[in-house]
Amino acid sequence: MFKILSDTNYPIIGIRRIMMTISAIVILIGIGSIAIHGGLNYGIDFRGGYKFIVQFTDVVDLSMVRGAISDGGMEGAQVSDFGTHREVLIILDAEGGELAEEQDEGGDAIQNHLSETIRLAFPDNPVVEISQEKVGPKIGAELRTQALWAILYSLLGIVLYITWRFEFKFSIAAIVALIHDVVITLGIFSLLGKEINLTILGALLTIVGYSLNDTIVVFDRIRENLRARSRAEAYPNVVNASVNQTLSRTAITSLTTLIVVGFLFFFGGAVIHDFAFALLVGVLVGTYSSLFIASPILVEWQAALQVRRQRRLATNR
Repeated sequence: MFKILSDTNYPIIGIRRIMMTISAIVILIGIGSIAIHGGLNYGIDFRGGYKFIVQFTDVVDLSMVRGAISDGGMEGAQVSDFGTHREVLIILDAEGGELAEEQDEGGDAIQNHLSETIRLAFPDNPVVEISQEKVGPKIGAELRTQALWAILYSLLGIVLYITWRFEFKFSIAAIVALIHDVVITLGIFSLLGKEINLTILGALLTIVGYSLNDTIVVFDRIRENLRARSRAEAYPNVVNASVNQTLSRTAITSLTTLIVVGFLFFFGGAVIHDFAFALLVGVLVGTYSSLFIASPILVEWQAALQVRRQRRLATNR
């Protein structure tokens, strides 16, 4: 397979507008999902709340746990398996439930009430351990702001680096591709109802780094071929040839990365499941954007410059 990919001449640039249209549709679907759900589904890292991991002696029915917690005055709690059917993850918003007024600084009132509620509801299935994590609403809001600034600073650094290393139009193409990758990943998370927390933020920044590395490899080949091209050779042909020349490297890198991320996703357990899922989506989308978004933007940019030059020449005449 890789021998075929090492000497290809696929019309990647020729179908760029079709692929860009597909990307635009996917992005619009994701943005629509976010709008319908009233925003992203932030985890307690960003909105504040309590996270409890309750380990029972035997297998427990999640519906019974939900009923017991609701009867105990903690309405709206999210209850799910955590790794095994004996461990349950319980997430409670800081603002929700009748116990909101009882919250103390350490969250001991909540944990004590939860322990007592579960003990009374499951007398034949004792709790082995309860671990707790708390984030206040104010801290959650600060984390959202800091996360946004971290992303903006990283994008600014990327623009400065690529402008210095290549040209300004290369940096814009790279940024558009990165935004494309992040927005599609967030859209898929919204469609599936998955939470956005600090772990997912780390995955998004990892996706940005991976996609950028892949894009720069392609850009480097484009720059080399542009320097060596003859005047008769068209700009789109040079870019298309460059993308095809790096296609083998892109395929091998993406495949090996996907194998590792795939193992993390299927066998890594509940703790890193969403993190691995974000990477899985990000690697696929990042590989796609390096081929069908970043490089085609260079072609569209160059075409726009040529049209502007022709208009100037026509005006001067």
